[in-house]
Amino acid sequence: MNSVIENIKGRRSIRKYEDKRISESVINQIIETGRYAPSSHNSQPWRFVVITNRNRINELSDMIKEWYKKLLRFKFLLGFSKGMKKLAEAVEKRAASDKDLFFYNASLVVLVCAKPGSFALVDCSLAAQNMMLAARSLNIGSCWIGFADRAFVSKRLRAKAGVPDGLKVMASLVFGYPAGKFPDAYPRDKEAKVVKWVK
Repeated sequence: MNSVIENIKGRRSIRKYEDKRISESVINQIIETGRYAPSSHNSQPWRFVVITNRNRINELSDMIKEWYKKLLRFKFLLGFSKGMKKLAEAVEKRAASDKDLFFYNASLVVLVCAKPGSFALVDCSLAAQNMMLAARSLNIGSCWIGFADRAFVSKRLRAKAGVPDGLKVMASLVFGYPAGKFPDAYPRDKEAKVVKWVK
């Protein structure tokens, strides 16, 4: 199988990491692949905030927990649908845990940021995917933390993370060496279910 295709098919979201730092040279390789993502009109809107300080990562995780706890005090105002209720319960469980269920004790957090614009989210998502695939090729695990993305609307959180003024966090990514071997990819839906040919 082609090595690029094999790498894509072998990528998994990893949520359990070894207590091992990623070298700066390897981090630079991962960031470089993000910079080479396609972008609308080659606008390259992304800015990368790279956090390797474990204390800072822990502080940010705790702040995200507190942000969600405050938000959930007002959940009765949101008129949750069944789907939203399940989401709220999942967040509540994470926020109440003593464990780091936001950054999973990863040794590296990368925030992909940009000024809000027409295609900024798409462009930054492409950069994020490049970085996660590059990490997998280097035997490093990764995970996009959607719950963290939401919390970074907080000015306090953005300031603590070092996000430059005027930028929005488009993707919160964690990286680290997986604890144990890479798990196999989950099976995908059959082609007939997700692909429609128009010939």
